[in-house]
Amino acid sequence: PLHDLAVAADALGPDLKAARLSENGPSEVARAARAFNAMQERIAMYVTERMQILAAISHDLQTPITRMRLRVDMMDAESEGIKLRQDLQEMEALVKEGVTYARTLHGATELPCRIDPDALFDSLVCDYVDAGQAVSLQGRFGMPLMTRPQALRRIVGNLVDNALKFGGSAEIDIAMLPDGQASVAVLDRGPGIPADSLEEVFQPFYRLEASRNRQTGGTGLGLAIARQLALAMDATLELRNRAGGGLEARLTLRNLVKASPAAVA
Repeated sequence: PLHDLAVAADALGPDLKAARLSENGPSEVARAARAFNAMQERIAMYVTERMQILAAISHDLQTPITRMRLRVDMMDAESEGIKLRQDLQEMEALVKEGVTYARTLHGATELPCRIDPDALFDSLVCDYVDAGQAVSLQGRFGMPLMTRPQALRRIVGNLVDNALKFGGSAEIDIAMLPDGQASVAVLDRGPGIPADSLEEVFQPFYRLEASRNRQTGGTGLGLAIARQLALAMDATLELRNRAGGGLEARLTLRNLVKASPAAVA
């Protein structure tokens, strides 16, 4: 029973949908199981309420922002209009990121499917190259996998966007590991991150830059969204500074179900 309790605690992920423990057995075991189940339900309720509030506020802000943009477009003072339009664009970006974060906190509702991961990454890199961005791809998986392609694309896209913002270029390195896990690394040669902030940057709305400049500091949600999606995929996302300067963001996908080539979507 204690082993089952430990397994259930470890399995309590961001979606908070772990199976309930059996409440049968000796009184002490049954009491511990009931307490764990009740705790899980309370945590899920509290998190759901807070995310619903965040999503509702973020969603409702889109309407007044749209009205304000229309009014700005009709202003006579062009110089003031430009400044107000930039402010509204920043507000709109933050609102959209807030909605996205609220939707991903419980894990994506996307179901895993069989894909060709090499084709997915080829397509992702081609999109950046077509847009004139310095993004390259190294390595191959060499086999189809079962995973959540939209979540995977969003995670890597957020990491690449960060690399481009702070390093000017990005290199994606993909490979299958000897233990059957898959590795995706996004590398840049930017300024890196102070060692004591490598975990803090995954917190919502956390920005390294004190000026809170949207152009350089961002909304502070990109890495938080990437981490939540990674947890929902039973993956790990870690940051480390590179020798010689720059940052490495490594996504490790585990518990993969390898698909047969004929079944790839």
